[in-house]
This record gives sequence, structure tokens and C-alpha cells, in this order.
Amino acid sequence: MNEEMFSFKEFENVRLKATYNIELGDRIIVPGETIVKFDKIQIAGFNEVSSRVSANGGYGNRARVFWDNTRELRLTFSQGVFSHDQFALLYNSRLLESGGNNFIDITERENLESDEEGKVTLKYTPSHEDLVFVYEAQTGTKITDFSIEENVITISEPFIDLVIDYSYTYTNGARLFKIGKRLINGFVELEGRTRIKDDTTGQVSTGLVVIPHLRLMSDLSIRLGKQASPIVGNFTGVGVPVGLRENTYVSEIYFLSDDIESDL
Repeated sequence: MNEEMFSFKEFENVRLKATYNIELGDRIIVPGETIVKFDKIQIAGFNEVSSRVSANGGYGNRARVFWDNTRELRLTFSQGVFSHDQFALLYNSRLLESGGNNFIDITERENLESDEEGKVTLKYTPSHEDLVFVYEAQTGTKITDFSIEENVITISEPFIDLVIDYSYTYTNGARLFKIGKRLINGFVELEGRTRIKDDTTGQVSTGLVVIPHLRLMSDLSIRLGKQASPIVGNFTGVGVPVGLRENTYVSEIYFLSDDIESDL
């Protein structure tokens, strides 16, 4: 096996296009339609994986016939800022729309003091009364003798500092990423542009990169925290050969005569 490396300094207007019907959120994307477009690629790299095989025989068992085939083209690129759709594609995770009719339980903790009647008013109305937990703040003792009416809790003692854990229902909709539930199980088509400068003339032209059969291979890796670096989306994919027998290829790279990205 032999690997030939090359990279582009700039990789712009990168599009992933559907090769079959794909459900992305509340949209159905048809073959040939752009699924997502990346504008701010930071680093892009291509790695061609080739296999070279020979048939040997005769005097000295010398190599007589040679086969040189591209097995795959590995693609990686990084993007620091991304949309919901781009995030779904970067990590090949199912993106679902959760509208106002869908309920999401969120856990809340509040530190409150009971009034002269032993009452405290929660910020939200608990969604499950049997899953409301009340503790004395100073001792951590669990209080089980209390009553609930909507978002008001009543205990037997006034002016007690309390810690209250409960869940409430959020109904304003959300976008749901199901990590591990694949958004794309087949292939997509990649199209991107780069800029090429002639060392002799200094003329800048556009290069067009097309990978007709690209399989998403990304794994999710995110670090969160005050000291953590901003999230960088790392995209990986493998281009596989298309075509028949000797006419197979993985990618097409067009070197255009003009700079189609120029404003002039």
C-alpha cells in the first residue's frame, strides 16, 4: 500500500449533496440538492490510499504485469463556526425538530426560604409531583412532610432555608441531535473550490474538486468548560471509487482557466 499526500491552502464553498432522499430536521432533501454548505474551512487535507500489485514469473521471478489502483480517498477538514445543519453533518447525527407539541423534562434546583406560612414559590410548576425533593439547606436533611399546589410548596415550619430539586416541562420547541443515530447511511457527493496561483505568471485561477461517492466517518469529540478551547468541528470522510473496471476514479479536480471567485 502506498499513500500520496497533498493539501489545499484554501478550500471554499464546500457543498455536500444528496445522492438519495435524506431527512434533515423537517426537510426532505432530494438527490442532487445541497444538504449543507461550508464557508469557513480552516484546514483541509486529502490522503489518497493506493494499492500496487504485480504478477511475477519467468527467470528471476521478475515482475511482468502491474496493477495500480486507488482504493479510497480520505478527506479531513476543520471548521470553527457551524450551524445546526453543519453540526449534524459533521458528526453524522440525526437532527430532529421538536415543536411546541413535544414536551421536554428539564431538572431544576432552587434555593429558597419558606415564608411565615411555611410556603415557597417555585420558578416553574413541577411536571411530576412525586419527583419533587425538598432538603434543609444547612443540614441536608430530606423533608418529606410537605404539600404541593401548582408551583407552591408548603412545609410545616416558617423561615427555613431549603434546597428543592424538581423537573418542569419545557414546551417551546428545540432541535434534537441523536448522537449514534446516523443521519446518512449511504454516500453523499462533495464539491468544493480552491484557488491556484501560477508561480511564473502569478495568475490566480479556480480549482474545482468533486468527490461523487463520499462516506461520512466522523466521530464526536467535544470539550466543554471555562478553560476549554472553542469547539472545532472535525469532518472526516472516505471517497470510494466509481466507474467500471479500468475507468474507475475517486475524485475529479478541475483546474479552471479563470478565477470564478473574483469580483472582477
